[in-house]
Amino acid sequence: MNLREEIIKNLDSLSEDALEGVLEYIRFAQEPEEVEPTEEELKAIARGKEEIAKGEVVSWRDLKKELEKNAV
Repeated sequence: MNLREEIIKNLDSLSEDALEGVLEYIRFAQEPEEVEPTEEELKAIARGKEEIAKGEVVSWRDLKKELEKNAV
């Protein structure tokens, strides 16, 4: 079963209130609100770009594996 099929299958078990929340999220994901970053966020973005340029990164998959290993 692919992701789309799994999502559609699970929609049938949701309440009307939950479905409203899902619809609201879908609309948000399709047209995200544009937000201007704060000065602090701009500084964090700049630090992140510097770290990427230096190769100081960890892939999401590696981080997830490490977290899962430590959770057991």
